[in-house]
Amino acid sequence: MDRLVEVLKDFRLSDYEIKVLLTLITEGEMSASELAERSRIPRTSVYEVIRSLENRGLVESFGKPMKFRAIPAERLIDFFSSKLKEKMQVISEGLKELERKSKKETVSFHKGDLAYNVIEGLVKDSEMVEIYGISIDDRMKAIFEKYREKVILNLMGKSDVVHGLIFGQNTVLIFTVVNGVPNIMMGSGEFYEFYRDMVEMFKNRKPPEI
Repeated sequence: MDRLVEVLKDFRLSDYEIKVLLTLITEGEMSASELAERSRIPRTSVYEVIRSLENRGLVESFGKPMKFRAIPAERLIDFFSSKLKEKMQVISEGLKELERKSKKETVSFHKGDLAYNVIEGLVKDSEMVEIYGISIDDRMKAIFEKYREKVILNLMGKSDVVHGLIFGQNTVLIFTVVNGVPNIMMGSGEFYEFYRDMVEMFKNRKPPEI
């Protein structure tokens, strides 16, 4: 019974409403005064509670003098099933909306020492990091070495040009070093997906036949 009461509370029924409904289900039809006595609800409150349950379609009134009864169990089940479906619909739509919002494009720009801090933060917070590019500088190399167990390097080789992409947890970072100063552009959502798809396209591209 306690579990049933807790479940009914999830459907936003008050303690008094639950007492009245369960009393009518277990003991059958009765007058308001009998209902107040059996459910141990103050007489001054019982009519208001009954009216609320009638408005919800859970209780019916009939006859003279007036008596009250709960709707049949089958209809009660249908009622709570429909309410549960409504809740699931709200949850489903809400989660999908949150997912759509999470995929919105966010882009930020950083340079200098802050750029290196952002790079290290991305590597540190990601389960796995992939780097694609021409070359990296010594400070980037030190960062990647520090977290080498989760870093995959894909570089073209030694070059004076420091430029590439770093893929972390749902985030991509584009880096370049100009006159010794690192510049990065970091993005998520559609920005991340665009560069992820581009890299996958190049990885899967067949070399031209000779």
